[in-house]
Amino acid sequence: MNPRLLATILVSLFLAAAAAGIGVFFLWERSSTWRGTYEVEQIDYQPPPPAGEEVLVDDQLEEKTPLVFDPTQVDRRPLGAKGEWLVNASAAVLRLDAPLLKPDQEPHLLTIHPSYAAAFAANHGATVLPSVNLLDGKAKQFDDGLYAALDLAYYQGLKDSFISHVQLVRRLYDRAGKDSVAAPYLAAGLELAGVAVETTDRAEKDRLLREFQSNEVASKPIGFYTWNDSLGTCFRFLRFFQREFDPEHLAVPLSITRLLAQDKTILADYQKTLGFYARLTNPYICLSTADLIGMPAPDADRFSKLCKQKKVSHATVALFPPSTSKEVVLFERLFPLGIPENVDLMRELVRRIRSGQVNLQPGPDSGWYDHQVYALETLLLPEKGEERDKLVLTKAYKKRMLEAFQAMITKRRETHARGGAMSASAPMAMERPDKIRPRLRIEPCPSYYLRTARAYAFLATFLEAAVGKDALHALHGLKKEGPRALDLHTELLAMRDLFYGLYLISAEDIGLKAAFAKGEPVDAARCYQQAGDWVAKAFGDEDLAADTRVAVPIFIDTPRQMTRLWTTLGVRLAKLDARYLRPPQLKPAQGPGDWQVVEDWRLDKSDYLIPVDEYAEVELRGLKVLTREELRAVCDREKTKEAILEALRR
Repeated sequence: MNPRLLATILVSLFLAAAAAGIGVFFLWERSSTWRGTYEVEQIDYQPPPPAGEEVLVDDQLEEKTPLVFDPTQVDRRPLGAKGEWLVNASAAVLRLDAPLLKPDQEPHLLTIHPSYAAAFAANHGATVLPSVNLLDGKAKQFDDGLYAALDLAYYQGLKDSFISHVQLVRRLYDRAGKDSVAAPYLAAGLELAGVAVETTDRAEKDRLLREFQSNEVASKPIGFYTWNDSLGTCFRFLRFFQREFDPEHLAVPLSITRLLAQDKTILADYQKTLGFYARLTNPYICLSTADLIGMPAPDADRFSKLCKQKKVSHATVALFPPSTSKEVVLFERLFPLGIPENVDLMRELVRRIRSGQVNLQPGPDSGWYDHQVYALETLLLPEKGEERDKLVLTKAYKKRMLEAFQAMITKRRETHARGGAMSASAPMAMERPDKIRPRLRIEPCPSYYLRTARAYAFLATFLEAAVGKDALHALHGLKKEGPRALDLHTELLAMRDLFYGLYLISAEDIGLKAAFAKGEPVDAARCYQQAGDWVAKAFGDEDLAADTRVAVPIFIDTPRQMTRLWTTLGVRLAKLDARYLRPPQLKPAQGPGDWQVVEDWRLDKSDYLIPVDEYAEVELRGLKVLTREELRAVCDREKTKEAILEALRR
């Protein structure tokens, strides 16, 4: 083909593919040398622009509601050398922009400094305007100091105000005693605070300590807690008791709950602690041990209902529960199995604040942290600010505000780092699978199972009318060795229900909603259970030990004196693998949570072996047929399919 024509065709194909949104890869073959070389050129498909809420655009003045001039709204700072002029900007609109830096002309603007003051010192004579970041930096220093002082005071105890956290836990331990199931847990936490107590199960106490101390994310002091040893110890002590217990491991929490129920004074001090931190930071992400009062023993249903009643997002319980936040709830819903590669969590949060999916408006139970974050909302959604009609913001300035939001919410979270919950793929006590694979209990052919069940239902109806139930009960099906165990009517209905159940199982395996015809009399729960019980021990069913090899004539060719047979020559194993092309969705088995699509990178296939019959069509010389025994004798003698067919054709 003419090279120019070929190039034209390839370019046309590429443009057509690109227009359709298809990534295109070309393999160019070059044989300019005798050895032959191959080079691969990759043309990467560029994804479309991000969704509308992510696109930053310049404001337009026409979008702003005209302002009514207010003659009384006078700027108190007069203009002019002698203050000759008054200013009224009540109907004015400002445009804000963030011009690009010019590295060749303004290299000093690229230097990163350790503080706001150091940056100001490098202003090169320009006027420096305090930014929201600078002002927030000022607030941050106060916030940290306040939180550190309060946390340490509560940890150590403050006369007439705070009962020491350590003292509270020690009182719980004293009531429990060293033989209690909760003693190792309480003793381990007290040891972190430098308080040594005895426990009968010392090995469990040591295990809990090793587990905690080896988990750097949980045990390593950060933020202002590194300021001194006392704050560091406070951090570790409270973090240890933020450990979350799931509904399957409630022995320790319930033991503590009983102690609280028995001592109203301890309970009151404990609830005061909970109420304090729910406001200082935010409401809790899981239940507290006090919430379990009235639950004498583990009860999964009651626990789940309690989580819904308390509106906690983790179906867990802790002595000192961590506080929740809107971003934590969001991330755990988005990524219940972990964060996929290249996912930017901040970007996900910003997107959802802008779209309205995450509402930063504090609720009646919100703590300080929610109110702090709400203050940042208009950095992302300037249209929600009272100043919305006063300012025309350029795309570059909106980007600058976005960057401010990112920094400032980070600092707020850091202040609350000890008490605030972190997003996680699952609570500490719950494990999630690394890979999500199809889980088949039977080969997925639900329509076949349903239609087979209906065939048995038809037969039962017919035989009941034609023969009568009493007569059917008096009859038994047969096998080579004699009558079958069940009477005919009972076994017929059992087979009908078994296949209804197999349909239900197969439908569930593949995520198909089971549906029956109007008026179809199916006890779905019973059929499902029956089929499940059978599948669990299917290969022990004596019917599956019977010889399956059969032959049946399908065509008699008289002129040629030939007989055509369909045969099954035996059973072999075949491979079956199952994979998702469109992913499933997951949510926790306990507690509230939205369904989430499983990320592609977490999908994997399932490999199976399935028994299948070896089929063959064969011609016999002469007008004859084969009995089972004759066929089986040939199969037993010849062994392979090719040899069996050759022997039958002779």
